[in-house]
Amino acid sequence: MDPVVIIVLLGLRILGAIVCYNKAKELNRNSGSWGLFGFFSPILAMIWIHCMKPIVLWDKNIDMEKKTDA
Repeated sequence: MDPVVIIVLLGLRILGAIVCYNKAKELNRNSGSWGLFGFFSPILAMIWIHCMKPIVLWDKNIDMEKKTDA
C-alpha cells in the first residue's frame, strides 16, 4: 500500500476520534468511548454522533418553596 494512503487513512482516524470526542462531550455522552469508536470507524461514528440528541441532565430534589434570601 502506498505510504501516502496510509498517512491519509491514519489522519482520518485521528480526525474522527477528535470530532467524536468533542461532540460527545457537548452532548453529555461518554466521550472516551465515542473517541475510540471514532478512531476505529471514523465515517460511521461521525455520522452517528451528529444525528444524536443531547442527554439532558436534570437537577434532582429541587425545593421550589425554599427561600434563598433569609
